[in-house]
Amino acid sequence: MTTTPAVTKRLTLEEYLAYDDGTDTRYELVDGELIPMSMGSGQHGG
Repeated sequence: MTTTPAVTKRLTLEEYLAYDDGTDTRYELVDGELIPMSMGSGQHGG
């Protein structure tokens, strides 16, 4: 039995700017997909 992958809706810029998942996670928009950004270590430019 095979399964088909779930279709993911791609976001527009307006949808991305209005998006809030209720967490402190920051995202970037890449080809309509939300990509979680890694948090910095606090040692940047130090």
